[in-house]
Amino acid sequence: MTASSLEVICSESVRLVGGSRVCSGSVEVKSDQGWAPVCEDGFDSEAEKVVCREFGCGPPVLIRWSFVREVKPVLSKKFQCKGNESRLQDCASSTRNNCKPASGISCTNPHDVRLVGGESLCAGTLEGKHDGEWRPLSDLRYFWKPQHSAEVCEQLGCGSVISTVEHHLQKSQHVWELSSDCHDSRIDSSFCKSWHASGSTISMTVTCAETVRLVGGPKRCSGRLEVKSGPSWASVCESSFTPEDAQVTCSELGCGFLLEFYSRDYSNLLQNTEHTPSPVFNCGGKEKHLLDCSTDTLNATEQECGMWRTYMTCIERPVKPFITIYTPQHVFDEDPQLFKGQRFAISCSTSTVLKILSIRLKFRVGSDHPTEWTQPAVDGTARFFFPAAEDAHRGTYQCDYNYDFNSDVFSEPKTLYLTVKELHDVRLVDGFSRCAGRLEVKHQKEWRPVSYRHSWSLKEAAVVCSQLSCGSAVSTSKVDNSTEFLPAWRFYSDCDGSEHALMDCGTVMEWSSSSTVEVVCADILLQPNITFYSVLPKSDDQEVQLIIGYSFTINCSTQPQYPGGHFSLIFNSLNQTHSQTQPAVNHSALFTFTAAEESQGNYSCVYHNFIFNHNYSSQSQSLSITVTDFIDVMLDDGVIREDYSSPCAGKLLVNYKGELRLLSAESTVWDLKHASMVCRQLGCGAAVSTKSVNLLNKEIMWRFFSDCDGSESALMDCGAAKQWLSSSYVEVACTGQQGTPGKK
Repeated sequence: MTASSLEVICSESVRLVGGSRVCSGSVEVKSDQGWAPVCEDGFDSEAEKVVCREFGCGPPVLIRWSFVREVKPVLSKKFQCKGNESRLQDCASSTRNNCKPASGISCTNPHDVRLVGGESLCAGTLEGKHDGEWRPLSDLRYFWKPQHSAEVCEQLGCGSVISTVEHHLQKSQHVWELSSDCHDSRIDSSFCKSWHASGSTISMTVTCAETVRLVGGPKRCSGRLEVKSGPSWASVCESSFTPEDAQVTCSELGCGFLLEFYSRDYSNLLQNTEHTPSPVFNCGGKEKHLLDCSTDTLNATEQECGMWRTYMTCIERPVKPFITIYTPQHVFDEDPQLFKGQRFAISCSTSTVLKILSIRLKFRVGSDHPTEWTQPAVDGTARFFFPAAEDAHRGTYQCDYNYDFNSDVFSEPKTLYLTVKELHDVRLVDGFSRCAGRLEVKHQKEWRPVSYRHSWSLKEAAVVCSQLSCGSAVSTSKVDNSTEFLPAWRFYSDCDGSEHALMDCGTVMEWSSSSTVEVVCADILLQPNITFYSVLPKSDDQEVQLIIGYSFTINCSTQPQYPGGHFSLIFNSLNQTHSQTQPAVNHSALFTFTAAEESQGNYSCVYHNFIFNHNYSSQSQSLSITVTDFIDVMLDDGVIREDYSSPCAGKLLVNYKGELRLLSAESTVWDLKHASMVCRQLGCGAAVSTKSVNLLNKEIMWRFFSDCDGSESALMDCGAAKQWLSSSYVEVACTGQQGTPGKK
């Protein structure tokens, strides 16, 4: 039989009384008069940590328990603890009369925990010792909380928790499974203290920083910075801490990027006579750990280091930059609206204290192929310059940036949408066209004519024509209005003629003048319109699908501007190009085509006129016509053929608006003339006969309405159909043989 003994160590100066278990109760200290409760004043969370540590218990919970029955003021001790003392008596203390007793405390059970299998004692699989056995801890029901991991790091003497990750084992093994006590909302900050034996394939991996921690902050990645100094922790002097030091700290803690670091008064946590060793770091910003940086130790008193310590906040990604759009006239931070022809620049900037590697600008964000520009930052800013604004510049722009110590991660993006509008600050008036006449400029919300001065030339006129989308400049001249001087603008130029906006290469000032500027541009004719007409609906304004055999009409027209002139309809296909010309009647001309077999190609209208002693012309947009062999009539004799050929005799079916139905014989206009059109359309020769066939019941059919003269190539080219209930349908017999529809 093996002998065993139990060693018991009692505290000589402090005890917990009135609690339901070893690690809870009211704190009492020994004095000359016996045992007395500690003073509430000064007995804070740091003092609670010391007491829990002295009794070999886990960290204290947030809730104070009322174990003390007598709350009258007593003679006792006031303690002022830093939190790293081994015993309560090691804390600074003083005797106080009329001391209000502190509430009781509750410490977590003294479970043993460790991290195994990691690179250090501060990282690895979380294991707990219970009933003398070490097992991994498993959290199948998600009872584990972030503060539990923080307390593990604290118990092991490590820094801030970096991560807690669920780890899947290759096979099931014995674990300690967390119970629902870990989810008790009353003890949110307590260590998870209730385990039971189980089997699982899931464990937890906890990673703590070894030598750095942030304490007292609202979140894991913010708070007062402390570094490990031997067995204790020391705050860092703010005066010797740099942005590079702060960034290394954020990276080490798995907190991403520095948002800010600042100083805060720490005097209430310092003892006046105590020397606090504070390291001075010399980081470059790319080190993995703060203690990898070269250091100097400053043995500073409170006065030497000051009462200010470093507090910092880290974020997952760098903050958004600022984005600003500049034009010669305006600065836009939001809702930029540029005018065509304006030069502009986009500025991306940030006020970060860290060194930026580059700033990136993206255009058409979200598209398959966005455009991207990158520039090095100068004083945190990059500017991207653009030529005259056009419709192509309209869209979404996005700025972001990266740091030189981590070029793979870009900041949160800042986006804005750029609108490009027509610039309406110049116009030509009192002429026959908007592209010819006296020049007026709008400045400071007022329209005035431009005085003819020696700086005005054909170069400036070319800019006016370009801005008005009137082509090139034909001429510019001086017009003497009268001997009276009238309000005008005097134009000061720096134009070379290639600009897109007059005020982008010049400026104006108030002036009085009896002469003004006249400009004539090449495109003084308005762009004509091209319009397609047919019995079939077209696909859209510029693309038409037409069925073989159908006639159609193209109308060329222009707005009333000048009398006379003529239109040319230009046709282009793969193997031919030709045109037709007609005089303009009431500013339009009609071009009619009887069948669509050879009509596939592109069409455009060109309007010609002789004005101002010059021949001018203007071309419309292009119209594309595609011809298909869709047949909207068929004859059915009830026989299914292997070659899918169609008969030339049978009941008549019409496909109208996507619905294939019998044609009602109740139509009063139906006769052999219409039947002949069906036979001709089907390539079945001439019509032999057509008749009515009666049904027992009424069915839904098409009733035919005609405007045909019998010469058309397709039945529905001169007719229309309407849904009808009928008890009789049309049969047609043709002279031709069975064949493929539409083939002759």
